[in-house]
Amino acid sequence: MFIGPVRFDVELRQLVNTESAQALKLSNIEFLVINELISFRGQVVSTESMCTLLLPKVVTAQDITIAITNIKAFLGANTASMIEVVTNQGYLLHVKSRRLQMHSSPYAAFSIKQFSLLLLLGVMLVIFLATHFKTTENIRFSLPEQILLDGKSSVLVPIYNSDAELDSYQSKFREVAIKLEQCEAQMWDKIYTSASPSGDMLHFVMQAENDKVMNFENLKVLNVGDSWNFINDSWLQEYGLCE
Repeated sequence: MFIGPVRFDVELRQLVNTESAQALKLSNIEFLVINELISFRGQVVSTESMCTLLLPKVVTAQDITIAITNIKAFLGANTASMIEVVTNQGYLLHVKSRRLQMHSSPYAAFSIKQFSLLLLLGVMLVIFLATHFKTTENIRFSLPEQILLDGKSSVLVPIYNSDAELDSYQSKFREVAIKLEQCEAQMWDKIYTSASPSGDMLHFVMQAENDKVMNFENLKVLNVGDSWNFINDSWLQEYGLCE
């Protein structure tokens, strides 16, 4: 279960930041608080109900407040806002904190930065091969599709691993390009994007050159589902694809 890039490990009773690899060992109260918030994400969990769950141990509202403060401090400035303090009621974990299905693959241990680097290296390899080697009539090789954003100097580059993925996602990525065009300002020169074969994950790698220095940022979206309607102007701004 994830809150932004932070994974809640139930068995080890700790929070793990998948980007920095830092971990926070949870106290009994902190474990209870985060477990309840995730179990009822999108709903207000009252302070009284959390105190009751720890009976016969006496826990006060102040204890819960301290636990929430410690958790939000570990989540960091960009993620702590997912936990909202609802005055005179309790606490709310916003629904954009999604439940992640864990995989047994050894590649699950890759960090987002490592995954992004592999994706970027793959893109560069495709470009290198396409520009340095000729193909015979029986071999077809093409660069990734590049969609120039209307009114912008930016380019969206969808990456497909197969013809089946091209058929499944091409129209959806074109819709994403249209939404990116509606941004007031675009800070990225190129945005590489791909979908997992099952369609349950989207990955974005943003590239920009400033003062001859190449900068990259990445975003991985989990549990996407069939609908990409969550990608709108406010979402693009919140996650740094638009200014």
